[in-house]
Amino acid sequence: MAPRRVARWIAFTLAACSTAAHAGEISAQASGIYADWSGLYVGAHFGGALALTKIDDPFGPSIYGDTVRTMGQIGGGQVGYNWQFGRTVLGVEAEASWANAYGTDTCFAFSGNYISANCGVDINAMGSFTGRAGWLIDNDGRTLLYGKAGLAWQNASVTSATSGGTALPSTSTTDYLWGLALGVGAERMLGERWSVRAEYDYRHFSDGGMQTPVGIFQPVPSPDPNAVVQVPSRAADFSQQTHLIKFGLNYRFGEAQQQTRSVAAPAFSPPGIPGVRIEIGARYVYGWGRFQKDLGDVLGVSSPASRLTYGGMKTNGAELLGRVDLANGIVAKGFIGWGDGTGSLYDEDWAIPVAVFAPYSNTWSKVDDRISYGTVDVGYNVWRDDGSRVTPFVGYGHFHQQMAARGCVQVANPQAVCRNPFPLSILGITEDDTWQVLRVGVAADMEILPAVTLSLDAAYLPFVRFNGTDNHVRRSLISPEWGGGTGTQIDLMLNYAVTEQFSVGVGGRYWSMWARDGRANFGGGGDIVPIRHAVEQAAFLAQGSYAFDWSGPSTLD
Repeated sequence: MAPRRVARWIAFTLAACSTAAHAGEISAQASGIYADWSGLYVGAHFGGALALTKIDDPFGPSIYGDTVRTMGQIGGGQVGYNWQFGRTVLGVEAEASWANAYGTDTCFAFSGNYISANCGVDINAMGSFTGRAGWLIDNDGRTLLYGKAGLAWQNASVTSATSGGTALPSTSTTDYLWGLALGVGAERMLGERWSVRAEYDYRHFSDGGMQTPVGIFQPVPSPDPNAVVQVPSRAADFSQQTHLIKFGLNYRFGEAQQQTRSVAAPAFSPPGIPGVRIEIGARYVYGWGRFQKDLGDVLGVSSPASRLTYGGMKTNGAELLGRVDLANGIVAKGFIGWGDGTGSLYDEDWAIPVAVFAPYSNTWSKVDDRISYGTVDVGYNVWRDDGSRVTPFVGYGHFHQQMAARGCVQVANPQAVCRNPFPLSILGITEDDTWQVLRVGVAADMEILPAVTLSLDAAYLPFVRFNGTDNHVRRSLISPEWGGGTGTQIDLMLNYAVTEQFSVGVGGRYWSMWARDGRANFGGGGDIVPIRHAVEQAAFLAQGSYAFDWSGPSTLD
C-alpha cells in the first residue's frame, strides 16, 4: 500500500503544480504581462565569498585575533520551480556550489606569555534550500526583484596549530554546518527561456566545535625566566557568517510563450559607423583595504614564525572608466584608479629567542597606504536589447600597493620587541607589492525600473602573480617575495539615467586575491622560506558617466 500512496501523492503534487502554473498564466495575461516565469528552471552561477569565523577562546579574552577571514571563489548550479500570480512570483530553489576559500588568523592569544595558535578555515562546498518571493516591477514583467529565505549548509575544515614552529600536535575538524540563508536579487528575462540575475546572500551557521592545540605557557613570575609548561588541549566553539555575491544564468523549461515584440532589437543604430557606442566616466572611491602575510618556517605556514597584518586601511581615491560597444558585438572596457589613506599594522612573532624568551609578541604601527590599479577587458555582447546586456569577457588587471609603517608599540609581551616604543615620526617597515591578474568574467546590465539599471561586473581570476618587497628599515633587512594564486573581483553599480546620455550611480566593490604557496628570500641572503599572501579591497563607489554614439571622423569631398 505504501508505494501506491507515494504514487498518488506524487501525482497529486504534479497536478497541483500544473494547476497553479496554469492559474498563474491566466492571471499574468489578465494583468497585461506577457512574460511567463512559471515552471521548472535550471541554471549555473559563479561569484565571490567571504566567511567570517568567530572562534571562542576558552582561556579568556584575547589580545588580538580570533576572527578568521576566509575569502574565495564559488561556482555551481541551481534548480527551482516558479508559480506566477499576476506580478507576484513565488518559488522554491535548491543550490549547490563548489568553493575555493581559505583564510588564517591568530587564535587563543589570551596572554603574551602563551604561544598562541594559527587557526585556518578551509571551505570547499556550500548550498541552500530556499523559498523565493518576488515582484515583477516593469510593465511587461521581464524584471523580477526577489527575496529568498531558508536553510543553508556548508562543508568547512577548521584547523589550529601552535605557532612558532614548535612541532606540537595540531588539531583539525571537518564538518557540515547547518544554518540560515537569506538573500536578495534581481533577475532579467532574456527572450523566451533564458534569464540572467545578480544576487547577494547572507548565511549564518550554528556553532561548531573544535579543540585548541597543545600549547606552551611561560609562568610569570618564575625563578627561571625561560621556563615554560605545556597547556593541554581544550574544547572550543566557533560560529560562522558567510557573504556571497553571485552572477547567475537560468534556463526555463516548459512551453515557450509567443512574444509580442522583439526582445533582441539593438539598443542603438547611429549613422556613420553603425552601432559604435562610447561611454566615459569618473568615480569617487571610498575604500577599505587589508593585506596579510604569514611567514613560515621549516614546518610551513600552518605554524608561522611571523605574521604581518595591514588592516583598516581607509582610502580616498578616484577612477576614470570607459567602454566601447561595436555593432558586431565586440566590447572593450576598463578603468584606472588611485587612492591613498591610513591604517594599522600588527606585526606578530612567536617564540622569539631574545635574552629573555618571549612566547608571543605583537606590535602596533600606523600605516600610510597608497594604491594604484587598472583593468582592461575585451568581450562580446551575447545578448543586447533595449533593457539588458550580457557580456562575457577576458582581460588583464594590475594592482600596486605601497605601505609605510611608522612608530612601534608592544601590545602583548612587555619583554618583546618595541618594549621601548618609538614615535610615529620614525619609519619602521615598508611593503611594496604588485599583483597582476588574468580576468575571466561576465558583465551584465539589467534595467530594473524605467531609467534605473543594475550593473554587475564579476571576474574570476584563474591566474594571479604576486611580487613584493618587505623592508624592515631599522634592521636593514630587505626581503623579496613572490608567489602565484587566484582571486575574484566583483563590482556592483546602480545607475540612473538623468538623460539619454548622462547617468549617475552608486555601488560597491569587493576584490580578493591570494598567493597561498608563496616564497620569500628572507633578508635577501638566499634563505628561502614559505609565505602566504592575501589582499582584500572593498569600496563604496559614486560615479557619473556620459554615453554617446560616434559617427566617425568627417571627410571632405
